[in-house]
Amino acid sequence: MVDRFLIEQVIAGDRSALRDQIARELASDAPLVRHGVVEVEAGAVSLFSRLSVSDALLDRLRGVPPPRVDDTAVIRGADVPLDALIIPPEIKRALVLALAAPPPPHAPLRLVIRGRRGSGRHSVVAALAARIGRELAAIDATRFPRGRRELIAALRAALFRAAMHGLVPVLSGLEQLEPTETELRDAVRQVLRQHPGAIVVRTSPEGNLPLDPGFVSVTLPALLETERAEAWASATAAANLRADVDALAARYRIGPGVIRKVVADLADRGPTWPGLDDATAALDEQARQHVAARLDHVARRIDRMAHWEEVALPEELLDSLREFIGRARHRRTVYERWGYDAKLTSARGLTALFYGPPGTGKTMVAGVIAQELGLDLYRVDLARVVSKWVGETEKNLAEVFDAAEEGQVLILFDEADSLFAKRTDVRTSNDRYANLEVNYLLQRLDTFEGIAILTSNLEGAIDPAFKRRMSLRLQFPFPDEETRLRLWAGHVTPETPTLGDFDFPELARRFPLSGGYIRNCALRAAFLAAHEGRPMQQAHLLRAVQLEYREMGKLSTSSRLE
Repeated sequence: MVDRFLIEQVIAGDRSALRDQIARELASDAPLVRHGVVEVEAGAVSLFSRLSVSDALLDRLRGVPPPRVDDTAVIRGADVPLDALIIPPEIKRALVLALAAPPPPHAPLRLVIRGRRGSGRHSVVAALAARIGRELAAIDATRFPRGRRELIAALRAALFRAAMHGLVPVLSGLEQLEPTETELRDAVRQVLRQHPGAIVVRTSPEGNLPLDPGFVSVTLPALLETERAEAWASATAAANLRADVDALAARYRIGPGVIRKVVADLADRGPTWPGLDDATAALDEQARQHVAARLDHVARRIDRMAHWEEVALPEELLDSLREFIGRARHRRTVYERWGYDAKLTSARGLTALFYGPPGTGKTMVAGVIAQELGLDLYRVDLARVVSKWVGETEKNLAEVFDAAEEGQVLILFDEADSLFAKRTDVRTSNDRYANLEVNYLLQRLDTFEGIAILTSNLEGAIDPAFKRRMSLRLQFPFPDEETRLRLWAGHVTPETPTLGDFDFPELARRFPLSGGYIRNCALRAAFLAAHEGRPMQQAHLLRAVQLEYREMGKLSTSSRLE
C-alpha cells in the first residue's frame, strides 16, 4: 500500500519544507488529484489515505496504446474529410472558428453537437480532429454504472484516459440523465467543469445537458431530399453500385452516416442480390431492415392493411384524408422547390388525431394511408414503451420518433389516451413523472419530421397542447344508415357462396352497429354457414347479429352497439 506518509519518507526524509510541498500537491483540490493523475481513496483525507495512479497513466508511461474498443468507449478516426461532409458551410465555419479560437483561462472548450442519429455528429468531430492529427474517443455514458458514485468514477476515468492518450473525448447519452436527479446532474457538471481539456458532447436537438453556461452549441440540420440524393450518389459511387438515388432519398429520411453504413453493409455482402445492374431494391431492403431493427422492441409491424374500397366514410372526411396524403407525397415540391421551408417555423412532420366511437374505422384508415403512401405501418406497443423506471419511457419514445423520421414508416399510437393524456396537478411523484413524459412528447412533436397517427375514443382525454400540434384532427362519426348499408355490402366478399338475396337495407335500418361490429357479424355469419356446409343466407347474418349483441350483454338488438 502507498500513502502520503510513505511518499514523504522516501522523497522528503527530514526536510519539512519538502514534506509541506508534497502535502500541497496531494491535497484534494490540487491539480494532480483534481485531474485524476493521482487517485485518493474515498473518505476523509489523512496522512495514511491510500494513493494510487490511474492505469491509463501507467499505460501511457509504458507506451501501451489504449484498446480501440472497450465497455464504454470506441476510438475512431475520420471516415470522411471535412470538405466532403454534407453540412451547411456556415456550420463548418462556426466549428472551425470554435476550435481555432484560444480558450479563455481555466475554461477549455465545451462543444455541443446536436442532431439526429446518422446526421454526421461523430463524422464532423472526427474530421475536425484529423485536421490536427488526432482521433476521438466516442464515450457512451449510457453504458456507465447507474449508481451515482460509480457513474461519476467511470466518467472521470473515461475522460482521463482520453486525455492521457491525446484523444478528443466525445460524450454521448448525457441527455438520458433524468432532470429530477439534481444531485447526480450536479456531480456530472462538476466533473465536466474540472476536466482540463476540450470536451465534445453529442446529443439530440432537444437534449437537456448538465453543462455550465459558456459552451458552443451547433445543430446539424436534417438533410433536404436533394441533399440526401447527393449523399446516396456519393456513397453508391464509392462502392461501385448503381441505384435510383432519387427514389431512395424520397423514401428514407436518413442521415449521411446511416446512408454510408447501409451502402457499406450491402457492399460487404458482395454482388449476391438479384439484378446486378441495379442495387436499388437491395439498398431499399437494407435501409428498411435498419429502420425495423430500431422499432421492433417498441412497436409491432402491421402486415394486413385495408384498401379504400373497404372504407365507408362521409365525403368530407375522405377529402381531408386525401389532403393529408397529398401533403405527404408532395413535401419536396412545396418545401424545397417552392421555397416554403424558409417560411415554416414549426416542424415539417405530419401528425393526425383520429377520434370517435370504437369500431368507426380509425385504425383501418391509418392502414389505408400507409398503403396509399407505400409505407410500413407500425403500431406502437404502449406496454413496451411505458416503463416504471424514470426516464425509460422518454428513451423508448425517442427511439420510436427517431426511427419513424428515417422514412418508409408510419407510426400508429392506438388508444393514445394513456400516453397523450391531459397533464394533471402535481400531487405525487407519479404525477410529476407523468407530466414529464407529456412535456417530452410536446417538445418532440415540435421537431418531428415523420408521419404519425393517434387514435382515441374520447377527444377530451387528449391534452389540448397536443391537438394544437396536429396537422389534422378528424372526428369519425358513428355510421348513419346509409353508411351502414355500404359497410354490410362491402363485408360480404364476392367469393362467398350465397343463397337468396341479402336485405342489406333492412340490416342497416334495424341494427345500429359501428363498422367494427358489422365486420365481426359478416365474419361470424360466414363461419356459421361454413360449419353447416351451406351457402350464406340472410338468416346467417341475422343469427350473427343476435350472437354479437348477446356477447356484449345487450338485451335489445335495437340499441346502439359501438
